[in-house]
Amino acid sequence: MTAETLLEKLKRFYSATFDLEESHSVAVKNSGTDVNIQDKCFALYGHFNVDSSRYVLSKKAKLWEANCQEHLFVDVIENDQVLTVNRIEHLDRLLKEEIEPAYIRGGEKYPPANHMYSYITVVIITDEPLDTKTLKYVQSYRFEKTYRFNLRGYMETRLVAVSTADKTVTTNRAGKPLVKAYHQLIV
Repeated sequence: MTAETLLEKLKRFYSATFDLEESHSVAVKNSGTDVNIQDKCFALYGHFNVDSSRYVLSKKAKLWEANCQEHLFVDVIENDQVLTVNRIEHLDRLLKEEIEPAYIRGGEKYPPANHMYSYITVVIITDEPLDTKTLKYVQSYRFEKTYRFNLRGYMETRLVAVSTADKTVTTNRAGKPLVKAYHQLIV
């Protein structure tokens, strides 16, 4: 199996519940200016959103309302490149400086009032086996945030590294629920 084949399987897997966009660019801003210095292009981006609420007699009398969402970013490592700790650290900076503020908080200080939780799922697909240092880094990766002591919810990053060469799926702690599904896709 190649990375491109797995990418096609991921599209079919997520298309039932996610709004998908191929070749999605995330604008990287130079600190202090609004000039793009280098956009990051993901092979696939997906967004899933659920709004839940309870009301009494009329929709105007809401008891509670909650918004839950997931953002999926799929990065395919080209044949001439290797997944390294440096590449994941660069992705971490992108998550913290651009993706979380724009996609979760919408450029504001906090997410909307009814925000319950958001997941940022990052899937990295490579045709090469991962080295031990990179495997350990993926397993120990963590980026989580709570907003206003959980009154505005929380966000969690799920990192998944898939090697098509040896058919392995490596995740961080938050990504453990995805392992079984990804193993079924890679077989």
